[in-house]
Amino acid sequence: QGLCPERDFKVVCGGFSDRPIYSLKHLPGTSLLVTSGPPDSSLQLWQLPTEDSDVLKAVSSIPTENATGQLWAKISTISTRAPWVLHGSRLNDVQITEVESRRNVYMA
Repeated sequence: QGLCPERDFKVVCGGFSDRPIYSLKHLPGTSLLVTSGPPDSSLQLWQLPTEDSDVLKAVSSIPTENATGQLWAKISTISTRAPWVLHGSRLNDVQITEVESRRNVYMA
């Protein structure tokens, strides 16, 4: 039983991430969440829980271009045939990444 019954998830060992989460978005059409937060601008992918579990599991990380010394990335998700993430930490560093292939679809 979770600590807060009105939540969709429960806290296990103080949380599901070992780093701060400043933004969390669901990728439409998938069972994945994407998060961002310090200490860098990389994105973390999480698997939503299945019916027999209620724990979010880390799937992978998406490194971003020029991530060194930049602030955490702001993110938005895009609904297409394959899930895309729009992200960037500065106006001149906006990217769209295809989640499955980790390919940059667009860079500004």
